[in-house]
Amino acid sequence: MVRGRFFGKEPPRVPDPGQRVRLLGADDKWRMGFRAISGPLSDDSYGVVVWVAEEEEWETATLKRRAPVGMAWPLDRMEVVED
Repeated sequence: MVRGRFFGKEPPRVPDPGQRVRLLGADDKWRMGFRAISGPLSDDSYGVVVWVAEEEEWETATLKRRAPVGMAWPLDRMEVVED
């Protein structure tokens, strides 16, 4: 996970692939049960995004040795969940 100081403030935490994350929905409610499946990527519409998958999909894909099916989520609307 990328960490450090940015102008005296804590920067957004960027999850590593496989880390648990929670997502902030359009209704401003947090949703649990997701895993990051990529590092940060640039998107013209949403800025910086990270691809995420539901926990069950991530586990199934890992067992079957395939890439998980996921969706892009804006980095500023997610948080890393500490285990």
